[in-house]
Amino acid sequence: MRYDRHLGLCIIFVVLFLNTWSSPVPVVQSASPSVFGANTHIAASYPFPDSLNRPADVIAQSGMGWVREEFQWGRIEPRPGQFDWAFTDRAVNELVQRGINIIGLLNPAVGWGTPDPADDYIPPEQGSFYPPDPQLFANFAATVVNRYKDRVRYWQVWNEPDNPVYWRPSPNPAAYAALLRTVYPAIKGADPGATVLAAGIVSPEPAGSFLQAIAENGAWGSFDVIALHPYTDPLGPEAGSIDTVGIGAIQTLAARLGPKPIWVTEFGWADSPTDRTGEQRIDPETQANYLIRAMAMLRQAGVERVIMYRFKDMQLRNGVPYNAYGLLRYGSGQADYSQFKPAFHAFRTLNQQVGGRQPLGLRRLSDQRMAFDFERAIAWQTFPPGNGSIVQSSGQTHSGGGAVEVRYRFTTGGNDYVSFTPREAITFPAGTSQIGLWVYGDGSSFDLKVQLRDTQGEILQYRLGKIGPTGWQQLVTAITGPVEPGNQIRFVNGRLDGDITLQAIVIDDDPDSRTGEGVVYLDDLIGYSGPEAYAARFAADRGVVEVVWAVDNGQVRIPSADTEVTIIDRDGGERRQAAPGGILTLNVGPSPIYLVYQPGTASVQPPSQPSTGSGFVPSNGAFADDAMRNVWQRTDQPVAGGAPGLRPRSWIWGPQPISGAMREPYAQSPGGSRLVQYFDKSRMEINNPNAPRDQWYVTNGLLVVEMLTGRIQLGDTQFEDRTPATEAVAGDPASVNPNAPTYATLRSVAFPVNSARASDRNGQVVTAFLNRDGTVVDRPDLARYDVRIGSYEATLGHNIPQVFLDYFAQQGVVLENGRYVTRQIIDWIFVMGLPISEPYWTRVKVGGVEKDVLMQAFERRVLTYTPDNDPNWRVEMGNVGQHYVRWRYGP
Repeated sequence: MRYDRHLGLCIIFVVLFLNTWSSPVPVVQSASPSVFGANTHIAASYPFPDSLNRPADVIAQSGMGWVREEFQWGRIEPRPGQFDWAFTDRAVNELVQRGINIIGLLNPAVGWGTPDPADDYIPPEQGSFYPPDPQLFANFAATVVNRYKDRVRYWQVWNEPDNPVYWRPSPNPAAYAALLRTVYPAIKGADPGATVLAAGIVSPEPAGSFLQAIAENGAWGSFDVIALHPYTDPLGPEAGSIDTVGIGAIQTLAARLGPKPIWVTEFGWADSPTDRTGEQRIDPETQANYLIRAMAMLRQAGVERVIMYRFKDMQLRNGVPYNAYGLLRYGSGQADYSQFKPAFHAFRTLNQQVGGRQPLGLRRLSDQRMAFDFERAIAWQTFPPGNGSIVQSSGQTHSGGGAVEVRYRFTTGGNDYVSFTPREAITFPAGTSQIGLWVYGDGSSFDLKVQLRDTQGEILQYRLGKIGPTGWQQLVTAITGPVEPGNQIRFVNGRLDGDITLQAIVIDDDPDSRTGEGVVYLDDLIGYSGPEAYAARFAADRGVVEVVWAVDNGQVRIPSADTEVTIIDRDGGERRQAAPGGILTLNVGPSPIYLVYQPGTASVQPPSQPSTGSGFVPSNGAFADDAMRNVWQRTDQPVAGGAPGLRPRSWIWGPQPISGAMREPYAQSPGGSRLVQYFDKSRMEINNPNAPRDQWYVTNGLLVVEMLTGRIQLGDTQFEDRTPATEAVAGDPASVNPNAPTYATLRSVAFPVNSARASDRNGQVVTAFLNRDGTVVDRPDLARYDVRIGSYEATLGHNIPQVFLDYFAQQGVVLENGRYVTRQIIDWIFVMGLPISEPYWTRVKVGGVEKDVLMQAFERRVLTYTPDNDPNWRVEMGNVGQHYVRWRYGP
């Protein structure tokens, strides 16, 4: 019955679309490259369409690159087939003419467009948050997209369907999934090049549960971008873990369901009472500080677009501002765009300084001290014992040779957790401001927490963050602020006094209804002292731009290669400050500042002679040299930052350096040593800092050759003899991977120990199998994978399979000259060196599961092909850098 009153509507809207088409305005490239923006909503809230140029002028003055504008169904189509484009036409044209990108929010429903007959009496301008009829809403979306497809390419379907205010009478993920499944093809049909955002959802929860339900209801393929609303108010961005929790948990979920870019389309803090915080409020200066710090943190966390809520305050309650999240005050009314808050000026400076720059990582500027490195086994008490276990392990290690393997199992659907209490004291000195723990995740996104006890016996619990995907990640939490009543395990005064002792490490389900089991590894428990200070680093044409701040006032010391550093304050004022001795000493506080400079290189003296088990410099997250950063950035920054249009792919170097800046002996380098830095997959080297800065200024070492020969190269003709490496070439560590060939195994089949040349086998199927003892057998059954030789490399005389040649030739998104472009991803000779062995099948354990893996040794790298993997990860670089560090420097 509901459809009867809309018979023929599809025909009507097409006819009216043709009759009401407005003349398009020329498309203007964004005048600002900034990825930051605001919810402006001028088409929905500004009262006078003829003067929409006035708010548009103020929006452009902020330097933002993006706006989120609401295309309200009831305002555009108040009655079926009757369209009013006055506000949206003018708003779109004014914004586009100023070079500003628009995210079109399709929301809310019109009363006649819902299945509830009672909504027929709702005035069109009021709108309904009862879920719309999917097909009618799809028709409306297609009409809007058709009209604006030459100016608007980004469309968002609904707002916060996780909230009962916006999806009545109560949230229903299945119903929203059905809406997506219907609207997505309608938008793509109207504009195949459009990008569709799912509705913004408050993260980490209910976003995690809601997105999981969307996937379970078949709609994960019905949107292109995940949109999040990581509100932390009244907490600040650091205390609220806006990055590691608000974003990290959803990144982990997306890695499991299918990677998608993440955009933030709302977040903020208000200097008034709000629906979210009640009477709690912050002052305008704090609002400005929180916004800038949060935006810097969100970019470093991998968010592609960061849209704050909102540009102007639009609401009064009892005559005073309410929900005042804006950069501009309410003033004399909805048309008053003259009342700037401090946040507006701070936002403009952010756009000017880092709006279009690529993020390079968030650094903590506090002093650090290792509390426990997990190199030795200690006893732990597990509670409740049935929910998990903890044992010493070398299965995965962040540094050294030891870590702990933690298993957990949550089955009840209630409040499940497992805690591990050390039987001996692990302490942090008084003055510790942050606690950090390295975690090798399993993708569960469960909470990892620490319980800490002070000298008065008070025990407080802090959330480190969400357990992330496979790979090492450091989770850090500040411990100087208050904790919620539920985290006051034993309360005295609500703060930690004097020396601090680790009471327990806890894995907790969140939300309580979730169940699951898994295995994670923990390593390197670190305490940070001094001010809780941060530096969010962005790429620059020369050096970097860093956003620097401290939660409370304090002093930090930053190495600088420049004798003077440019400092820009939060609101745009500029000054210069000397960095005597290569150290910039700064007093920092809650108000962010910008440093424009060339970072200093850690001073590391070369060892007087090669030695075993010493000389390794742990990573501090910084690159040893800008040239090394640039090499990494070209291929791996798009992966780390989730570049637009990126097809998922594996690392070329790794997510970050695994060592600090190091100097290793090399006879022909100036001073007899060269600058090196290690990554998961290889080592970067600068042999001569005075050489031309061409492609070969930074090289990557012949690590595979050194490990299989057992000879560390200390000069063109100088070597140190070692035992060949017994690290497993592929898969899990050799201790748990008994059949995997090692580098010592390669001596029997690889140059230069075995210099025999293979015959040209172009087109033949690869069936040779390499055993751990170095013997090679033919396995005709492996022909089922149909991996064929694609080329013969005549220099050393080895065949290369086609799957590796395809990997070498692949095109993809890379970062060149500060811009994402599509190019050939690698120069394989530069990255790999020449092949030094034939391709061989092996049987190795990967994550504890035995798999057939094809491997081939090259001078600088090992390449593997795993048929069982997702197609995007079938070909991967081996962790040669990790293997070499353990071989040369010890665990």
